[in-house]
Amino acid sequence: MSITPLYEPKDVPRIKSAKRLTGTRTKQLIKAAARDRDDPRPKPGLGECCGSSCDPCVNDLWKEELECWGERWGVDEEEMAELRAGKGTMKRRMPGSFEW
Repeated sequence: MSITPLYEPKDVPRIKSAKRLTGTRTKQLIKAAARDRDDPRPKPGLGECCGSSCDPCVNDLWKEELECWGERWGVDEEEMAELRAGKGTMKRRMPGSFEW
């Protein structure tokens, strides 16, 4: 049994109602929403956020893309909370790091 999406990627309400999106960011959100139901965008790795309070941060961009993907597929809030927390996905480690 295959699950059908609620929206086409370009028709996701979060993307359509967003104000002041650049063309590049719109394409990124559409690409994120176009991912398969069982393939959400992976959480950024340990070294991808510099910790300098950038605006926007890669973690904020990831959350926005995850929300677009979830809205397209009708993912419930409980599953979204698990994905945001990184549960159910393979944990990434920085190369050369130790498991203490």
